[in-house]
Amino acid sequence: MKLNRVIYELFEIDFGSLKGQSGSESHEIDREIYLEFETGEKLYFSWCNEPVQCCIGFKPERFNENEPDHVIDATNWKVWCELIGQEICFVFTDESHQILELKGQSSSVYLSSQERGSWEADVLHISKGLPIISN
Repeated sequence: MKLNRVIYELFEIDFGSLKGQSGSESHEIDREIYLEFETGEKLYFSWCNEPVQCCIGFKPERFNENEPDHVIDATNWKVWCELIGQEICFVFTDESHQILELKGQSSSVYLSSQERGSWEADVLHISKGLPIISN
């Protein structure tokens, strides 16, 4: 599937913390994102509780029932721009689904359920590089 757009659906707290982050190679949000493909298909990504609590999951509908406080098009953000137009696949790097690699032909973006380096958080960590755990 060729990636067309990246949309962040945010809580109010996320909106404030993302100001000035479009050029960063990593950031964190509490809610979810969705990827839109050339076909118009959408997949939502967020932290979830299957197969373990606070892992990464994806599905064709929202994880959150309520409408987002803010919606941001992050397609041209530094962390995402190299993946746009590429065929991507999804690869979990571990059995507990703590890290999901969105892998293109020449670039990747990693989604993980960590907050400031601590694992198993109810946060979606988005990064250009493989997440590093600091204790």
